[in-house]
Amino acid sequence: MKSVCAIIPEKKLEAVNNAMHKLGITGMTVFNTKGRGKDTPKPNQMGHWWYFSEFGENNTILILSSDDDVPKIIEGIKANSEVGKIIVTDIEQLVDIKSNNRGESAL
Repeated sequence: MKSVCAIIPEKKLEAVNNAMHKLGITGMTVFNTKGRGKDTPKPNQMGHWWYFSEFGENNTILILSSDDDVPKIIEGIKANSEVGKIIVTDIEQLVDIKSNNRGESAL
């Protein structure tokens, strides 16, 4: 089992979500996040004032999946997000609280 975490621009969430539906990936958790990358901040205008926003609006998505689904999840995110980061980690243990299923059956 793997955990796929992706940090993507807020405006790309709908496209990534649609791609996951088409791939048959049903479970996904979304967090509204702020962050900054290597790029320098771009100026924004508020009324007559210009300012540099230190952090951009992002979404972080979390998908728990079987090992076999990870390549198609990564490709679906890459094709529809264009920028961001994808982190894949092993899941040592997974427990479904309601059913008490464990491991792959908890997915």
